[in-house]
Amino acid sequence: MEEPSFSSKPLVEAEGAEIKKKKTVRKKRETKKPEEGSTKQTKLSRQLTQIYQDNEGHLPDMRKIKIKKRNSGFKAFFTIIFVGGLLAAVAWIGLYLMPGNKKFSEDQINLTIAGPQDVTAGTTTTYKIRYENNQSLALKKATLNVQYPEGFTFISSDIEAKNPGHTEWELNDIGAHKKNEIAITGITYGSLNQKQSWRVFLTYQPENFGSELQKASFLDVSVANPPYSLAISGPSKSITGNAAEYTFTVKKEYDSQTNKLELKPSWPKNFFITSSSPALSKDSKWTIEPNKATSSTSSVSTNWTFKIIGKFSSSTENSGDISGTLFTTNNKSSFALATAKTTTELTQNDLDLSLAINGSLANFSSQPGDTLNITLALKNQSANDLKNVTLKLILDTPSAKNQSLLNWSKIEDKFDGDRQGIQISDSVRRGEITWNKAKIPNLAKINKNGDVGLDIQLPIKDNSSLDLSTLKGTSQITAVAEVTFKDADGVSHTFSSNQIVITVNSDFKFEARDSVSGNGEKHSVNWVLTNNFHPLKNIVMSADIYGDAKVDLPNPAPAGEINFDSANKKITWTIAEMPESVDTLALPIMVTLNKINPTQELLISKVHIQAEDTVTGEKFDFMGEEVGLNR
Repeated sequence: MEEPSFSSKPLVEAEGAEIKKKKTVRKKRETKKPEEGSTKQTKLSRQLTQIYQDNEGHLPDMRKIKIKKRNSGFKAFFTIIFVGGLLAAVAWIGLYLMPGNKKFSEDQINLTIAGPQDVTAGTTTTYKIRYENNQSLALKKATLNVQYPEGFTFISSDIEAKNPGHTEWELNDIGAHKKNEIAITGITYGSLNQKQSWRVFLTYQPENFGSELQKASFLDVSVANPPYSLAISGPSKSITGNAAEYTFTVKKEYDSQTNKLELKPSWPKNFFITSSSPALSKDSKWTIEPNKATSSTSSVSTNWTFKIIGKFSSSTENSGDISGTLFTTNNKSSFALATAKTTTELTQNDLDLSLAINGSLANFSSQPGDTLNITLALKNQSANDLKNVTLKLILDTPSAKNQSLLNWSKIEDKFDGDRQGIQISDSVRRGEITWNKAKIPNLAKINKNGDVGLDIQLPIKDNSSLDLSTLKGTSQITAVAEVTFKDADGVSHTFSSNQIVITVNSDFKFEARDSVSGNGEKHSVNWVLTNNFHPLKNIVMSADIYGDAKVDLPNPAPAGEINFDSANKKITWTIAEMPESVDTLALPIMVTLNKINPTQELLISKVHIQAEDTVTGEKFDFMGEEVGLNR
């Protein structure tokens, strides 16, 4: 193969001439000694030849080789970055400028409540709720909800509410850069200095959102100016047993829409009231209608006066506090508008007169049919003798048709004191027993450190003596004793004993009845409940079954629910309520002994009975009789 010859001169084609192929005869070159410096070039040429020649030893025509630049990848990379940035810029511009892609900011929604924060109870106040949409998109399906402070009574609003409770408004759409307000007027009630809160919620859906959002606002308000004041006056000092009078004065300070006030006096345990003017209600309070004209003057009063008269009994206390609270009510809630208190220093008298009933010097509970065992004890601790002493026992009791709950016809009093009945009100009757020196000779003169005592018994009527269902007033018996005497100067004094309040609960009774058949293995037991006075609730009875026995219970139970725990052999009868119209309930229980044990004495244990009196609020908790084995 002929070795190609390269020339550095370009080939020039003559015009019109033909290029002819000529056979070239390769002549043998003479070997020349390479010159210094050309050796490196020769080696380079050989390396290039080895690189570029093909399998047949041909070298490419360099004139036909196209050389490409190697920066195309960088161009593509920078092109992508440029186009991406351009698209991002367009997207951001569209977010701000295109109507369907506006940016939402919750901070641009404003909701406020404006109105008085310190108010006078019972006065009319107006509060304005403002809402603003300070951005370039609308708020859809907007709704305003309001939670009023406790004691706020709605009167009106300039925009009609959606619901009857006047707590919800449909605002529909709130346009871009739009605002509005709702004015609500009402009467504010509340206790003095007690904070309450207005709570407002704006629910909406931004036009470019698929879900609801909410904005809230709150405003605290309090009653800082009570429209009425209360003052109490009374003795700064008093001797125990002596009468003490206290005056309660209510004064109007500001105009208000308050139509009803309640004045509740309070006193210590060792103080008992002998009279009140006007008479206290059965729950011990007075009622005032401040905007109602009185029948006597045909005008509306601005001052009201109330009085109580009572006595402090002997105790370890050196002083006693008489206080009162003035309330107003709204929506079944009570709010304290004013309070007052006065303190009386107590001096113990020189007589020790004590009253005990059924062994108690303090309050206790009883039931119709029970007997009151009453003891009076008087000891002269003064430095002088007592002359012409009179003892009196005063008992205020529930009554109906002028009939007392106490059975005075069956009283046991060996000194036969003089008795007198006084009807205090439709539901309260007072009974008094008086003993003087004609009844008890020792009362003519009681020497220094001398004493006198007496005992009486007085039953409480049961349903057979008095229809207990007719007693609709109080359920308490109040007892107190008095001693009257003359000192060495002939001055008469009257002192009182401790007061005892007896709460008369319902006449709830339990009886277990047992009827035996067969050879003594079958027992038909009945648990019987009777009740005639007050309704009962939460009645629970439980007992254990003894021996190898089978228990059969009625299904359904005559009242409530009955359950037998076979593992623990326990019967439980639960009754939610026993109304006044139901006077008897009975549960039949059939117990059959599978095997008679000669040493077994009881079939059913004592019954644990629990219940609650719905009138007095007191609870029964006692044990009923057991059922034995009759042989």
